[in-house]
Amino acid sequence: MNSEITVTEVNKANQLQQEGKLEEAIAVYRGLTEKLYQQLGKLLSQQKNWNEAIATYSRALELNPEAYECHHQLGEAIYQRVMENPETFFCEYNLAEVTHKDYQLFDPELPFVCFLNDQAFLQATANLDDATYTVEWYRVYLRRYLSEAEKQACIQWLQTPGHSRELGLRIWRDDLEEFHKLLKLSCMIVGLEEAVKCYRSAIELYPCHHPFYKGLVEALTKQGKREEAISIYHHLSLRLAEANRMDEAIVCFQNIPKILLSNEQKTYDLIWDGLNELRPLDTVNLYYPSEISQNSAYEYFVNSSQYTVVNLWSLNDSDRSILQNLGLSIQNLGLIKQDNITWEEIYINSFDDHQGFQLSRKVKRHPKMSQYFHWDKAINLQQSIVETGFVYSVCPFTGKILRSNQSFYVAPFILYRFVGKEVFYLMYGDWMGSKQCIYLPNQELMIVLDNFPMGNFTGVINLLKSYVLSNWQKFQAYISQPKKVVAAVLGISYNVGHYVWNELSGIYYLYNNGTLNNIDKFLIGCHEYIMIDDIFPNIPSDKIIRVDSFNVDSLNEIFFKKVLEHNLCAVRLTDTFIEEELAKNIYQVSVKKCSQYFFTKVERAKNHFPLLWITLRNYKRTWFSQIEGTANIIKSLHTNFPNLAVVFDGWSVPERDKENALNETHIEALEKDCLQPILNLLPPEIKTYSTIGHPIYETIVWAEAIDLYAVPFGTGMTFVTWIASKPGVGHGNKAYYDAVEDSFSPVYRENAVPPVLISKEYITEDENNPDAMTRNYDCDWQVIYNELMQILQNLPKRI
Repeated sequence: MNSEITVTEVNKANQLQQEGKLEEAIAVYRGLTEKLYQQLGKLLSQQKNWNEAIATYSRALELNPEAYECHHQLGEAIYQRVMENPETFFCEYNLAEVTHKDYQLFDPELPFVCFLNDQAFLQATANLDDATYTVEWYRVYLRRYLSEAEKQACIQWLQTPGHSRELGLRIWRDDLEEFHKLLKLSCMIVGLEEAVKCYRSAIELYPCHHPFYKGLVEALTKQGKREEAISIYHHLSLRLAEANRMDEAIVCFQNIPKILLSNEQKTYDLIWDGLNELRPLDTVNLYYPSEISQNSAYEYFVNSSQYTVVNLWSLNDSDRSILQNLGLSIQNLGLIKQDNITWEEIYINSFDDHQGFQLSRKVKRHPKMSQYFHWDKAINLQQSIVETGFVYSVCPFTGKILRSNQSFYVAPFILYRFVGKEVFYLMYGDWMGSKQCIYLPNQELMIVLDNFPMGNFTGVINLLKSYVLSNWQKFQAYISQPKKVVAAVLGISYNVGHYVWNELSGIYYLYNNGTLNNIDKFLIGCHEYIMIDDIFPNIPSDKIIRVDSFNVDSLNEIFFKKVLEHNLCAVRLTDTFIEEELAKNIYQVSVKKCSQYFFTKVERAKNHFPLLWITLRNYKRTWFSQIEGTANIIKSLHTNFPNLAVVFDGWSVPERDKENALNETHIEALEKDCLQPILNLLPPEIKTYSTIGHPIYETIVWAEAIDLYAVPFGTGMTFVTWIASKPGVGHGNKAYYDAVEDSFSPVYRENAVPPVLISKEYITEDENNPDAMTRNYDCDWQVIYNELMQILQNLPKRI
């Protein structure tokens, strides 16, 4: 401060005093004193004498509450004082008297740890038994759930002669490092609120001085209020730009990633590692954000994660060397891959609470003789979860038998988290339900267990990481709870064929085996083509949790959160054999949902012979000559069978998926581009019906009414083969032949009538498509017609 200015102002004040102008003299002295206090505060701050600096700035503001610079300087001094020693700042400045909250039992909005009143806590919990008290003790004082080992140790300590709950609280306050870290964070957050008030006052008085905002943003960031901090910088950038201060606006906006996001992303690995026991999880770390964007986390892991992938089914010397150097046993890995009911019982009986346990064998599984679908290798894993509440494995390092009830849904898989020598995840799922892959976070290693037709395992793990990070506090609470609720997951596949073939058959097996009641909850996605409580009326409604999102990404994340929030041990129940009784149940449920008007139409249609089913397809594996070929087949059959009628199938509307815009798109395309052009080529005397755009249960009833079919390979075969089991002809590209021949055979359907597949020699394909499974194709319609005629010659006439 300029000494000449000071002397001048003193002289001016003296002169005013001599002239009797006391009010004016006081104003000059007050302004001068304010400046002196402000200058003194700066010097004290340079010496890091924060307490005196705070007192000095406070006196200056008493003289002039409008001094915006002084508000900012006071905020800076408080900020530095808090960061230096938050506990003593909290105590010395009597903050507890300002914002104290009394403790309330089971209050979800607990006060900060620094506000806890031990006596109030003891009084509120006096009626609790030691076990419940211990859980509440951890929840309130350490803000977390406890492991079973911690719980038992605390109960044992409390019940030791000479110990008491009051003594336990004193010991925690005096000696427990975890509590002290939380206490320090709590005091810091509360103390920084005083600095935040000062920063806000300075900004209110001088809104466009953007250096004032830096302290506010830093304080909010350390309080964990990162979204609010980002919002403040966004707002300031706009105000500066609107004031034609574009350069400052850009600098301000660029501070967002520099000050906030970079620190936040550095914590992603710390939190992920902590949750997987790769380092201590410092839950009171002031840099751990309470909210993390799933998209931001996913992008980070996609760009930063480097995985090693080893295929157990085709190990080379390099792979063997990797596994050996890490201490992983190939024998143990091979054991994890197996799915054997006897092995499961050995695993289960190795735990004291399940000795002498046997898995239910009321109904035998149908033997799999398939040469194509060889990866449905988790049937017994499912049964163990249903009957014991746990999934079992061995540690890939030591061979020790482990069990877990921690499950995480990442479409199309469920990942089970095991804690052995290291944490590892067993990935299970896909259409058939199989053990797919083992992931070890410490090594960033994926061990693929079998040669599967699909599996973007890297993408799945990056999604897992992003879901965990965006829900990390819920994840931490979830893995800390020893007991879980067993939940069947279904309705997640956008494919009616796999819903019927795998999911409904999986539930039906439990029903026959007498273990369906073991399922506590059914978590069902929007692709519930036929309501399970209609097919299985003994499932009570209070067990069902339905998710109505039709967006695939949204559905996946909702399922992940539901598992955490409802504390579920999730399992996708699958089988690959459709019993005759299940098919009849599906049909009977469909019958009950149809109107009398519809039945009248079906009965009239059955007066025709033959009643021919034609499935139309206009996406992947499309028959190039579908329009002309279909019309020619129908006209030629009509020549031989004048009473012929045709049922066109292509896209039915599921019970739960009615509002999905994709339905309308497919329906419109099929009717406009396929069905109508075919109808235009047919003589008007040929009677035709259509299931396209109609409810799925009407399609099922139609399938039971028809005499034979001609269908392209794919989902449309579900109705006429797995459910109705009718004779007919199938056609498609060459790569799909083995799968169709296998899956629609007696291996997978009781009393199956296998489709007649036209010979591959008559098929030509679109060689420009590198994906052989999705290629479009062509064939002579007369080949299909001839096969239909062969069937009709041996088909009894109904009328």
